[in-house]
Amino acid sequence: MRVSYQWLKSLVNFSQTPEELAHVLTMAGLEVENLEPVEPELEGVCVGHVLEANPHPNADKLTLCKVDTGDEVTEVVCGAPNVQKGQKIAFIGVGGSLPNGMKIEERKLRGALSRGMICSEVELGLGEDASGIMVLDPDAETGQPLRQYLGERDWSLELEITLNRADCLSHIGVAREIAAAFQLPFKIPEFRVEETGPPIDSLTSIEVEDTELCPRYSARVIQGVKISASPQWLIKRLEAVGLRSINNVVDATNYVMMEMGHPMHAFDLNQLEGRRIVVKCAENGEVFTTLDEAERKIDDRMLLICDAERGVALAGVMGGMNSEISDDTKDLLLESAYFDTINTRRTSRILGLSTDSSRRFERGADPNATVRALDMAASLIVQLAGGDVAKGVADVYPVSIDPWKVNLRPERVRAILGVDVDTGEMREHLIRLGCEVEGKAPFSVTVPTYRSDLSREIDLIEEIARLHGYNKVPVADRANVSFQATDSSEEIFQNDLINILVKLGFTQVMTSPLLAAPEAGLPGYPESVKVRNPGSEDMAYMRNGLFPGLLKVAAHNVNRGMSDLRLFEIGRVFAKEDDAEREWDAIAGFMLGINEPLCWDQEKQNAGYLDVKGAVEMLLRELRLDNPEIIYYNIGGADQFTADAARIICGDAEMGYFGQLHPQIASSFDIDVPIFAFELKVSELFNASGRRQTYQAFPKYPALQRDLAFIVGEDVSTGDMMTSIRKAGGENLELCELFDVYRGEQIGKEHKSLAFRLSFQSDNRTLTDDEADGSIRGIIAKLEKNFGAKLRS
Repeated sequence: MRVSYQWLKSLVNFSQTPEELAHVLTMAGLEVENLEPVEPELEGVCVGHVLEANPHPNADKLTLCKVDTGDEVTEVVCGAPNVQKGQKIAFIGVGGSLPNGMKIEERKLRGALSRGMICSEVELGLGEDASGIMVLDPDAETGQPLRQYLGERDWSLELEITLNRADCLSHIGVAREIAAAFQLPFKIPEFRVEETGPPIDSLTSIEVEDTELCPRYSARVIQGVKISASPQWLIKRLEAVGLRSINNVVDATNYVMMEMGHPMHAFDLNQLEGRRIVVKCAENGEVFTTLDEAERKIDDRMLLICDAERGVALAGVMGGMNSEISDDTKDLLLESAYFDTINTRRTSRILGLSTDSSRRFERGADPNATVRALDMAASLIVQLAGGDVAKGVADVYPVSIDPWKVNLRPERVRAILGVDVDTGEMREHLIRLGCEVEGKAPFSVTVPTYRSDLSREIDLIEEIARLHGYNKVPVADRANVSFQATDSSEEIFQNDLINILVKLGFTQVMTSPLLAAPEAGLPGYPESVKVRNPGSEDMAYMRNGLFPGLLKVAAHNVNRGMSDLRLFEIGRVFAKEDDAEREWDAIAGFMLGINEPLCWDQEKQNAGYLDVKGAVEMLLRELRLDNPEIIYYNIGGADQFTADAARIICGDAEMGYFGQLHPQIASSFDIDVPIFAFELKVSELFNASGRRQTYQAFPKYPALQRDLAFIVGEDVSTGDMMTSIRKAGGENLELCELFDVYRGEQIGKEHKSLAFRLSFQSDNRTLTDDEADGSIRGIIAKLEKNFGAKLRS
């Protein structure tokens, strides 16, 4: 952000030199990165008076001049076509040096002696006009140093404005800081607008369809303007802050932006279809041509300023070619709005289009400055281009954004700063920043809307520290700092999980929580959460499970010849359920390739279903879960796993699941080897884990075991059958486990055989065969009724 030293002096009456001002601003938190003069010193250049201007006898394009410098009359040969007798000009004599380093010497030109030089703007470093000499006002004092005639030279200060200080992206904002630092009076300039035109309602209308992205839109209309070049004072002001002059109307809006910090835009009212403004989101894929003549493809989340039929400006970023100000423009519609910061930043980043306007809206403009900016712009445009201002302001502001209150405790200020700051000084600092302070202790501080960064007590304390002076805060000789950190029980538990899996031969990986749309749509997972403002399409969704990240890591390794992997990740996942967004910690692992390191006396064996089952069981055993159950079930073709998978239950809570990842999922990540995987919920594991070692006595009475095999359809869930077996088996059924699955011609297609081992046992007596057989008959009848199961002989 470049500011002009002379511009600042016009707003607040300070006496410090540019160097002194730069130091004070830096100490106040507005770091001055660079300080340089806008114009050269022009030492040795004075105001000259052309007494004679005669043609050179030996050159058609040269003129013999006699120039009065106040002390003497000097003969000069001039090659400029516009030199004339009686002009006041910029003159430099022999021995002087131009800003570009050229030294002036006495020399003959076509036989005529020249003892100096009549200068142009370019030669003096004062402008870009090289067509002729620089002609001064007729009342300029002959012999007066040119620098004195032009006035005190300006300086440009390059400020590093932090992201939270949007108010300092303006000369008024910086001037307010200067006034507060030097304890000088400061008042925002006021502007009087003479409304000589018809009512604005008869000339235009404003409609805002999306008031969240555009909370306020204000406009004025000026009729009968004349587009022309800007006066020199305005051109120099803009050049001092790095802006080039375009025409008087556009320059006026830029001037308002640089002084007030509120971006504006001027439309040619007669180029607006229907002579109206509609603020709405663009159509997806719409192409819009901006003022830089670039065609830009925009989406339906970008806010567009439209007329009755088409887009005319990208809200808060840049105007369009179809409504720009031209030499033929007669009627203006001035826009002064407040746009959503996040949406403006997203539009700017996606399009790669950062402008002075977008940088201010991104950080947060003042919603209550729109009309004041319009008044300043309208007043300046009438002064520069004439015209009649319509009566009234078109102002769409459905929900007012009002100043807010923050409580401030003086004792808290002193505790944080370690300095005994006087209560009156605290109050004075805050008032100078534009806040209203009420009460004694604590203060009730009303924060103006241009300071969106002051929302907490600590923010106000920082402001007091800045203005009190960081250099006045004492520096301690030493400080005692404790580096001891205490992990929570949940953090300790997660470390236990990591250590267990590392001992089992797994390698931990960490992947991004952001996914592309195809990765977030993995079957078996809940609906994913879409990121509101993604950096790219590859990061548009929050991960709803850990498998996509693990799959990308596995694919990266497999494609480079590393196909024997045991990977795991622990991290947070996010999902949308019942229109609510939820998040939780999960842990997941992959096994692929060989199950054990190769040995000379063993054949190679690839990891399989029993390997992942063993790893999960070992993890659960190490965590000492309270009687976890592994429920086998048939998922079908639409889930993450192949037909046989298992769900882990502990009490009423579901811990997670494991099985062979479906080959279609693996192949979608370019992996053609079987992957055996598990994913568990960390919170459920934590709640069910036994943190103390418990013991159980050996049973006193023997158990009775029975093996049963049933033929069922392929669509029957193993888990559902086991649940029915437990319910029908009664309280003496101690164990039910699946020990065999068979498919073959003997039982027919679309069928399978499931074999269960059942163990019956009582704590207080020996069970008889009749009791066990009675339970078996009940189980068989239940399975025949519920699943059409047939007992294999």
